[in-house]
Formats: sequence, C-alpha cells, structure tokens
Amino acid sequence: MSTAATFFGQQVLNRVSFLRCSKEFIKKSLNHDSTIFIPFIEGEALISPENGNLVQLSKSKKSFKSILSTIIPLYTTLLNTTRSRSDESGINLTFLGLLENTDSTFDFEWSDISYKGTPYFGLDIRVTESTLFKKADFEPIFSYPKMTRDHIFKQTNEDASLYSQGRMYLDWLAKYKFCPGCGSTLFPVDAGTKLQCSNENKNVYCNVRDASVNNVCFPRTDPTVIVAVTNSDYSKCCLARSKKRHGDFVLYSTIAGFMEPSETIEEACIREIWEETGISCKNIDIVRSQPWPYPCSLMIGCLGVVEFNSENEVINLNHDDELLDAQWFDTTEIIQALDNYTGGFRVPFKNDINLPGSTTIAFQLISHVCKNYRSLRKASSSHL
Repeated sequence: MSTAATFFGQQVLNRVSFLRCSKEFIKKSLNHDSTIFIPFIEGEALISPENGNLVQLSKSKKSFKSILSTIIPLYTTLLNTTRSRSDESGINLTFLGLLENTDSTFDFEWSDISYKGTPYFGLDIRVTESTLFKKADFEPIFSYPKMTRDHIFKQTNEDASLYSQGRMYLDWLAKYKFCPGCGSTLFPVDAGTKLQCSNENKNVYCNVRDASVNNVCFPRTDPTVIVAVTNSDYSKCCLARSKKRHGDFVLYSTIAGFMEPSETIEEACIREIWEETGISCKNIDIVRSQPWPYPCSLMIGCLGVVEFNSENEVINLNHDDELLDAQWFDTTEIIQALDNYTGGFRVPFKNDINLPGSTTIAFQLISHVCKNYRSLRKASSSHL
C-alpha cells in the first residue's frame, strides 16, 4: 500500500509543537505581517464565492488588514487567561504550525535553532452581544458562505488538511468548557492546543489540576476502525449499505465503527464485522489511516480476510440494526468500476449502486483489495 497522504491527512505545516508553550513565540507569530488565519464561524470554515476555495485571511489582503491589525493584538493580551475563552472574548484560536520554505520573514530562535516559515492559525468566531468582540468587528467575514461536505471534497488535499486540523482543535475548544475534575471553567493555553483548569482554590482538590502528570486537558481524537472484508484469494469483497442516507444515491462501502476501551485495533475490527454483518473474520491487517474531521475521528484502515467454509462468510444482519444491506461482490466487477472512475465523491458501480470516491479511506481499502487480487493473479499466471 502506498504511503501517500490520505485526504485530510497531508502534513502541510511543521507543527513545531514544542514551541506552543512559548508565549513569546505565540505573540510574535500571531502578530507577524505574513501570518495566515483560517476563519471559522461557529465551528465551520468558509469558502470564497469567486473560486470555491477555503478562505484564508492575511494582512496582505486590504479588506482583512484592518480586522487583523486591531483584533489580534487585543486578543494577544488575553493569552493564557480566562478572558481568552470564547464565552468571554468571542474567539477560539489555535496555532496550526509553520509553512516552511516561503518568502516570509518570520523567524524565532529556540535553543540556538532558528525556526522560519509562515505561521498559520485557526480562528473560530463565536461572538454574541456579551462577548468582547462583536459581529461588526469581523465584517466582511460574515458575508462568506460556510463550507459544506460538497465543498470540502472539492478542495486540494493541502487545504482540506489545514481545514481538518483547524476544525478538530476548534471543535474541541468549543465543546470542553468545564474541568472534569472540579467543574471550574477551563481556559486555553499553548495557543489553544491544551486546556487548563481555572480553579485557584488550593483547599479544593482537583484531580486534573493537582495530578502529577495530567494537569491539563488535551484534545480529543476518537479512534475508529474501518475495514475492507475479503476472502483469501481476494476474489470477493463484502460491502454494506448503511441505513443512514448519504445523499440521494445508493452507497455501498466498507465496515466501520468506534473502538471501545481496552480493545485492540484488530479485535475492534473483528467485533464490528461480526456485529454488523454476522461474518466471522479472524485475520486482520492494519493498512493505513485517515483523519476525519466530523467531528474528530482517526479512521484506522484495515483489511479483514475471511476463511470461507460455508459458515464464516454467511451474512446475518440481525445482530446490530445498523445496516440496510450487505453483499459479497465479485472483485472483478469492482475493478471494472474503478478502472472507469474519472473522479468525484462517488464511484458508479452497478444497478444504481455507488462506491465511495477517492477522497475517502474506504476507497483506498477497496482499491487495496483489487490490487491484491491483481497481484495474486499475476503471480499465479507467471508460474504457469
């Protein structure tokens, strides 16, 4: 399997995560003339009506310069305080990283090493009448339409990956407002990549604030397994149709589900396959992964090989009421559909059935089955 970046998973920026704790670095990067901000409104990014691209703000654009030159310096004074919380300020902000090898003059010295590049931040606007910043402060940003899934899958992988990183952090910042240890308000530190308990009363024990190691709250990522189910010679592939609608078309895809506590990736795949389809599969290989920003999953792509014996491969949808249908399809038919695929978010298959498009890890896993089938046939024919 190729190690090429999956959609949403391209590392466009050097995250320089060790610099997030430096208030001097964050101050300098926030206020540099080359810095780029990816704006979100209530958790969703924006698109340009002119070209459909992800909106990115910088001081080089005249219409945004006044906004960034007034709001960002003021927000900088709130860093690492409770006043920076979106409930008070109207903003959630997170540092994404440095885009290296640009003509930006930004540089920062750390341990005798100079770090250079264009700083990138995600900026989520959540203004109300009671917040420090108001809607009027962000005109004309509110005139842009919000990103939809139809829009995001038309972006370049670079922009989609920036979107994914920003959206996951900003979604987490918006949802986690109170300390799980004592109920006090949380506030962002390290440029919005950690949350800290605001409780300063040492007479009240807080197992978050007072723990020797876990004294801050870190972003949440939900591990999810997604598995292409095939047989030992890759001539069959089991695909399923969910009861959840995916637009106005019929979609068959791979099996997927959230991992549970104290469960290995392999055991999660085995459980999900059996619960959803009734198929008994014991042979699991990890293939590749994909971040999925709806809202904060990491899709762990696997291949499940079923030993056909007239029992293991029998489909039974009665365990879990999640699927509308599941079928074993001939890999040769899938190969024909993929060979005829010209791009887009779905692959026309047969009988009005569609398969996931190339921006999904499901597509990559189905393609993996097809490649294995072709490789096995090629090897067999060479020995004849």
